[in-house]
This record gives sequence, C-alpha cells and structure tokens, in this order.
Amino acid sequence: MPEYKPLLTFLADLTPWAAIAILVLAIIAGYKNGFRKAAISSSAPVTKPGKWAWIAVVVLWVVVMLNYFDRSLLSVLNKPMTEGPDSIAMTQEQFGKVMAAFLIVYAVLSPVGGYLADRFSRSFIIMCSLVVWSVVTWMTGKSESYEELIIWRAAMGISEAFYIPAALALITDYHRGKTRSLATGLHMSGIYAGSALAGYGASMAGEPWQLGWSLTFEVFGFIGVAYGLIVFFLLRNPKAEEAPVVEETVVAAAPAAPEVSMGQVFKSIFTGSGMYVLLVMIALAGFANWFVLNWYPRLLQDFLATFHTAGQYLDITDEDAAEHSTLWLSIAKYVSVLGCAVLADFWYQRNKNARAYVPGIAFCVAGPCVLLAMMFGVEIGLYAVLALVTMQGVAQGAIDATLMPVLRNTIDERYAATGYGLLNFTSAGVGASVTWVAGLLKDHGVELTTILAMGGVLMVVVGILLFCLPKKKNA
Repeated sequence: MPEYKPLLTFLADLTPWAAIAILVLAIIAGYKNGFRKAAISSSAPVTKPGKWAWIAVVVLWVVVMLNYFDRSLLSVLNKPMTEGPDSIAMTQEQFGKVMAAFLIVYAVLSPVGGYLADRFSRSFIIMCSLVVWSVVTWMTGKSESYEELIIWRAAMGISEAFYIPAALALITDYHRGKTRSLATGLHMSGIYAGSALAGYGASMAGEPWQLGWSLTFEVFGFIGVAYGLIVFFLLRNPKAEEAPVVEETVVAAAPAAPEVSMGQVFKSIFTGSGMYVLLVMIALAGFANWFVLNWYPRLLQDFLATFHTAGQYLDITDEDAAEHSTLWLSIAKYVSVLGCAVLADFWYQRNKNARAYVPGIAFCVAGPCVLLAMMFGVEIGLYAVLALVTMQGVAQGAIDATLMPVLRNTIDERYAATGYGLLNFTSAGVGASVTWVAGLLKDHGVELTTILAMGGVLMVVVGILLFCLPKKKNA
C-alpha cells in the first residue's frame, strides 16, 4: 500500500463533515446578506469591471473544471469500475444507464435551477451546488452496487443543473459590456481543462498512484468541499450600488426580477421569436456535439478497420485513435472558446449582433468540413479526417463563449439564468437521445459515419439560425 494512501483516506472521510460546516457558513452569510438576488440600479455609475468581476471568473473556472472532471472521470474509470478487483457487478448497458441518469436529471432540473438563480442569491446557489457536488462525488466512491451508483450519479445531475445557469448569469451580471464574451469564454474553458485532466484519473486509480477507483472519487469529493472555503470568501453577488461594466455609453442595467411566478417568467422569455430560434439552434448543435463526445472515439476505431480493408495500414492502434479524438478536439475547443470570445467582443463594439455572427460563421464553415470528412474519409486519410472533424470543436467553442451573451441580448436580462436553464434542458435532452439512438442504429447496421454526416448538415442549419436571430441596432 502506498504510504500516502492512509492520509488520503483520512482526509476523504472528512468530506461530509466539512460539507456540513461549509453549508452552515453559507446559510449564516445568506441570512446576513439576504437570500434574494440583489437589485442592480439603473443609475449605477459607469465604470470598468472591478477586481471582483475577474475574481468571480477565476473562482468559478475551478468549479466548472471540477464539474467536468467528474463527468469525464466516470467514463475514464469504466474498466476498473466494471472489471477490476473492486468492481461493481454491471453490464456495459447498465454503465450506459448510469451516465444517462445524470443527463436526464440534469436536463429536467436545468430550467428549475435557472429560475431559482434569477430569484435568489446566485453566489449562495453556487455554494450549495458545490457542497452537493462534493458529497455526491464522495458517495460515488462509496457505492457498492449498481443501484447505489445510479442513484448517486442521478443526484449529480441535481448539483450541476443548479450550477451552470447561476454561474454564467453571475459572470454576465458583472460583465455587461465589451468584456462579456471574454469573461464567459474564460469560464467555459474550464470545461475543456476538466475533461482533459480527467484522463489522469486512470493513473490515480491504477499505476502509479494505486488508489483504486473508489478512493479516487472520494479524494475529489474532499477537494471540492475544501475549495468551497475559497468560494465562500471570494465569490459574491454584485451589489446594487456597484455597476457592472459599461463601456462608451451608459447602458442601464435591468432591475432585479420582481415577485413573479415561473409561468410569468416563461411567458416573458417566449415573447417574440428569439428564444424559439435559440432552442432549435441549441438542439441541432447538441446533436453533433453530444454524438462527437460519446461516439467519436469508436467512430475513429471503425475507420481504422475500414482503412485496413482498403489496404491502408496505419501505424496507429485503437487506443491511439481514441486519444487522438479527445486531444485534437479538446485543444480546438480551448483555443476557440478564448479566441472567438475576444473576436466577438472586439466586433461587438462595431456591430451589436457580432456575438451571434461569430459562432454562426464557425458553424457554417465547420458543417461542410465534417460532412466532407465522413463522405471521403478513406480517400483523404485518417489525419485529414481528424483535422476536418476538429472544426466541430472550433464551432462548439465559439457557441460556448457566446451563448449566454447572445441569450441576454435576446430575452429580458432579468431571466437570463432561467433562459439558459431551458437551453441546457434542450441540449442535454438531445444528448441523452442521440447517445442512445446512435448505439441502437449501430446495432442495426447503420454506420456511425452516416450519423455524424447528418450532424454536419445540421451544423450548417445552426449557423444559419444564428444569423436569423432578432437584430440589435448599432449605436
């Protein structure tokens, strides 16, 4: 047994008690500062983003990184969880249901999480989400049966459904001018960092750390709750007298949401065509994105067999193909989410519709690239396929950087978190469906390349829809 394992076990066992302590602190602070979301005065002074605006981005970057680390860690530890010496007796179909349980709960509760983030303190909701995330991650490691595991992964959907709408709404409360896309993009880059770092989870569970899959989850549960102290002291809501950033001209900030029902909020959100267009857009974008996330490694492995059949023998293994698929896409998304954020903010100063146009252009370019790769994969070679499909990552990074700014440009800003929750509900719902249907179609002889080619066509439609959003007049 490694010398450090008893210490890590001791720290991990502190997780539930530390979580209770952090939650008590958050409740006390809530009573002191108020649980309601603070109003932002329309007469707030014209200033640039202060230090708390950027501190919020940095603090929440780590939170979203942990969220997505956990999501990817489950799939990374598939083999030790299902076949190792400490494995849980379950089939791969059951393991798939465990992942789907998270997506279903995440989808259903995202609008609820968004609505609460519009009504109550966003920093308090984020704190509660992190505490729940930590305990659920710890309990995942404690699971001893398939039934326990699926319950705790479903519970993880509760935590994350409440986090993303609140976090993005809080960041864009602070950043209301030319830094809005950049701040959003910086935060969302944590998603790709978490997904990439999750690969090291296999090293922690096996060689060289030898922690086992259970203790690996438990340790990250402790890390989450320990980080909660940093969130508690450094994250706060913008105060009514502290104006978010406004650049050249005064842009009045929307007042806090009044005491209205969820039905009234939804009625406001769906006034006009903008939200309908965004929902269709995010559903079609989600088709390609979730397919690539869940099936692209297997698609490339199938491609290798096709190349061999055609007489092209490549010096690359199935494992190498899977690594290439995640590496290229992760790099593309990371670069795109930051680059497109900067470009969108720069162009926005001249054209108030730029934050929709930047991802619109990206999708219009990426769609044909994906379609070309699927139609002529054998003729153009594996590395050309990798390069062309990587454009999907570029497009996804562009929409991740600009979606919340575009949403707040489309609907009443007071209900931005609720609106984002609805978009999350749609995207995750499509993701659960396409993940299941793709496997079903493959079992019935439909090639994965055909499904991704369809995704390429839909990506072009996504680009067109972004150009069809209601236009804002330039100042």
